[in-house]
Amino acid sequence: MKEQFISELNETTKDLLETFSLFSEEEFNTIPFEGSWTAGQVAEHLYKSESAILKALKGNSKTTNRNPLEHTAIIQKIFLDYSTKLQSPEFILPSDESKNKKQFIQHFEGTRKELEALTNTLDLDKTFTDFSFPQLGHLTGWECLCFLACHSKRHIRQMKNIADRLKASGTKIDDAA
Repeated sequence: MKEQFISELNETTKDLLETFSLFSEEEFNTIPFEGSWTAGQVAEHLYKSESAILKALKGNSKTTNRNPLEHTAIIQKIFLDYSTKLQSPEFILPSDESKNKKQFIQHFEGTRKELEALTNTLDLDKTFTDFSFPQLGHLTGWECLCFLACHSKRHIRQMKNIADRLKASGTKIDDAA
């Protein structure tokens, strides 16, 4: 099971970078329909959440007094249920400013390499106490990895839907004057 989380994290890294390639720089900042985020805003949201988890994993921890995988099923249920719309905590909401696609690719590559290094050095059975996850409290390292993989899958799907909507609109952003 633990190897599965590392594998999923690696797979979502690959999928995320491939999904970024679906967008030109202009499309990355184009709202596909009213009320939607741009692909760039989704990327910023993902980056902010991953940075918060990375910071927590580098912070304080304690011995876990429960199964270190206890919350993984609920995390999967929450984030892989695409029929529900989730409310993002304010501290990871994206700004309305234009995003630089290349910069976000570099951010993700760096963050994911750092996460991979941490998975090889940290005791992921520990509970990391510098961040309290809404409704679940403090998470173990394994639960953090589960969250990162599931959260990424959710937003990769969202970005692919954005790309589909932009293509369906019939307007080639690169050709627009």
